Amino acid sequence: MRNSTIIGILGAAAVLALTGCSPNYEQASEQKPAAGTPPPASAIAPVEESSSEGAEATSGNTDLEFAQQMVAHHRAEQELLEVALNNASRQNVTDLAERLEQQHGENVEQLESWLSERGEGEVTAEDLEAGQNTRMPSADVSGEITELEEAQRGQFPGLWVKAMIEHHESVVEMAETELDQGSDERVKSVAQRILDSRQEELDELKQLREQL
Repeated sequence: MRNSTIIGILGAAAVLALTGCSPNYEQASEQKPAAGTPPPASAIAPVEESSSEGAEATSGNTDLEFAQQMVAHHRAEQELLEVALNNASRQNVTDLAERLEQQHGENVEQLESWLSERGEGEVTAEDLEAGQNTRMPSADVSGEITELEEAQRGQFPGLWVKAMIEHHESVVEMAETELDQGSDERVKSVAQRILDSRQEELDELKQLREQL
């Protein structure tokens, strides 16, 4: 009898010991967390670090595009001035064309030098067509040149002034884009000088338009 009691006591103690040492497996709760309860750390996606590389590439492209397009616009302007010197019958038109022909060369030379230092070489029509950029207006004035060469003598002055105003407005737009989005201080300095001078010439062209 005594042995049976002892065995029973030892068996109960063993069961209690095993029960106490066993891992506590809890069933996952099917209830949704209360409003405002933060999600577990494992559910939070890591935040990607922002990079400025994209912005730097965009501003670098703006500098390059402005320099290339400004060289092309200068060539287009020279064509407009040449056709005026060859065809204009009004002295005030030819006087303005002669004066404008002597301007802006230094700024364009600085941009060409900047391009050359970066291995871009001379800007060609193929280069501009291959890298067309919607932020910069087109430098193509072939349509205007044809219209001017075919214009009647009395129509020429008004058509030429109109073409020059549109051309100057494109250059002003380009310079403003460079100042706003460019990053190279040397190019931006040239853009500022171009903007200042073209604004003055625009005013003069608009005054001439009123006199025609």
